[in-house]
Amino acid sequence: MRIREATVADRAAIVRIARASFDRVYAFFAVRGTRHAWPFLVAEDGLSIAGFLEGILFRGMPPIGYVYFVAVDPGARGKGSGRALVQESLRIFRSRGADRVFAAVTEDNDPSMHLFESLGFERVARRVLWRWYRWRGLAVQMRMLLAPPAVLLVRGGLCQ
Repeated sequence: MRIREATVADRAAIVRIARASFDRVYAFFAVRGTRHAWPFLVAEDGLSIAGFLEGILFRGMPPIGYVYFVAVDPGARGKGSGRALVQESLRIFRSRGADRVFAAVTEDNDPSMHLFESLGFERVARRVLWRWYRWRGLAVQMRMLLAPPAVLLVRGGLCQ
C-alpha cells in the first residue's frame, strides 16, 4: 500500500468511496472539502484507490492539525488503509510544527473510534479548544458545527 497526495485524477474514486462510506450529506461535504484540504491523501492499493483522508492545518503558534474526513472503500476495510492514512497525516502535521492533532468522530462510528484511539487519540470536551487556543480554537470548532453529535479526539505530544 502506498500513501500519496491526492490528484485530480483521483476524483472519481474519492466520490465513489465517499458515497459508499457516508450518508448523503456527509458525502457531499467530503467531496466539497477536497478543494481546500491539506493534507489531502489517498491510499493506493495496487492500481486502485483504497481510501482517502482530508485534513487542515490551522496556522499559528503552534499550528493545529485537524483530520476531518477519513474514508476507506468498503472492500478494502480492515487492511490498514485508514491507519496508514492517519499515520501519514500525523507525520505531515508534525513536520509543520503541530504539537496536537484533532479529529471528530460520530458517536456511532465504532471502527473509527477504535482506529483513532489505537493511534493514541483521547476523547476530550470541545471546551478544551477554547482553553488551549482561544479564538483559533473556535475555527476548529466551526468545522464541526454541521456534523452530527461527534466525539472530539486529540493526539498530543507530536513534537516531543
